[in-house]
Amino acid sequence: MNLTADLTADKFTLGDRAGSWVSKLGVIGLVALAIAAGLGLAGDAGQQSRFLHAYLTVFMYVTSIALGALLFVLLMNVTSAGWSATVRRIAELVASTFPVLFVLSLPIVAAALMGQATLFPWANPHADFLPSAVAHMIETKTAYLNPVFFAGRIVFYFATWTVIAGWAKRTSVAQDTSGDPLLTNRLKKLSAPAIPVMALTLTFFALDMLMALDPAWYSTIFGVYYFAGGFGAFMALLAILSKKLGDEGGILHGMIRDEHYHDIGKLTFAFVMFWGYIAFSQYILIWYANIPEETVWYKEREGLFWGHVGVLFLVKFLVPFLGLMSRHMKRVPARMVILCAWMLLMHLYDMFFLVMPSHLTTLEYLAAAGQGSHEAAESFAHFPFGVLEALCVIGVVSIFAAAIARAFSTTSILAVRDPRMSEAMTFHNP
Repeated sequence: MNLTADLTADKFTLGDRAGSWVSKLGVIGLVALAIAAGLGLAGDAGQQSRFLHAYLTVFMYVTSIALGALLFVLLMNVTSAGWSATVRRIAELVASTFPVLFVLSLPIVAAALMGQATLFPWANPHADFLPSAVAHMIETKTAYLNPVFFAGRIVFYFATWTVIAGWAKRTSVAQDTSGDPLLTNRLKKLSAPAIPVMALTLTFFALDMLMALDPAWYSTIFGVYYFAGGFGAFMALLAILSKKLGDEGGILHGMIRDEHYHDIGKLTFAFVMFWGYIAFSQYILIWYANIPEETVWYKEREGLFWGHVGVLFLVKFLVPFLGLMSRHMKRVPARMVILCAWMLLMHLYDMFFLVMPSHLTTLEYLAAAGQGSHEAAESFAHFPFGVLEALCVIGVVSIFAAAIARAFSTTSILAVRDPRMSEAMTFHNP
């Protein structure tokens, strides 16, 4: 019997149900960001620095999730993973948000082009608050770290991701109408070379946006660290969206079963371990070598908010590691969703403490130059999350969610004529 014979794309398009959320989330996001920008940019250099760093934090958070979604799509295509046929379109739609994310990147690019050294010191190495040693070090790297080249790279990254994600989505959606199995083969063949392209662009993106906050620090494993965290965060989001869409009354009810949650849980668990391995590898190598140019980055984070490294081990690695280890947990969607929501929150925590200590360094530079106070730096170090950070989280996440809702409202959430759909609906985990 053909289990997919009566499936049509019209049955699996949310339409107005998702469309009604687009304007609501969009307005919430724009209002929150407008207030945050008003509070941040109208203040002194320290307040401007705080806004820009908080905005960058949340931007890198949502972008890592979209990158994880695109890499998931490419991996499922390359490996011909039959189980994922019922959930792959969700990932394709999340990955289709890169044009919106590019727009969200423009304030960061504009800050660099305007020479805003309170965010990227290399944007203006002659800023009067930068120590002379830092300015001299930056000048030796201007061939790469300069605003115009930086802006060009960001445009290139998002253009590349938009093209890859758009091609994968269009090809998959075209199959909803034609049912041509050759489209599946085309997706498989072209996804293979797209993966190393993604690996390179993602790595340099992480270097440009995160490592370049401290141009003296370097790590050869940092791009993998960012990838592992983002992919794990997307898997957590996929579990939550699958639960919502697959519940009774949901548009994918009956299409997503415990077997799918089990496989989503296995991949999530795998990337919890992979992220932990990469995080430990980066830390232990820098700790063992004990080179001042490398250890200063961790020293800043170990002393902030109870010690970033120790807290991350407990809340981002150990809790989900122990929770997802059980087969039973992975097959109980309600419990797994709670754990996945925790993972998404902890991924934001990780991004926050990759970025915000650089703001603390800027505050110290400003205080030393007589343009700020040491009390401001001490106050931030004791409580580094306030109204400005909360507004940036609400604003950027709401706009990202609105972009996802828009994609869900216009496109079928199920790849209805994927030749592997029958396998996806009947497979069982051993």
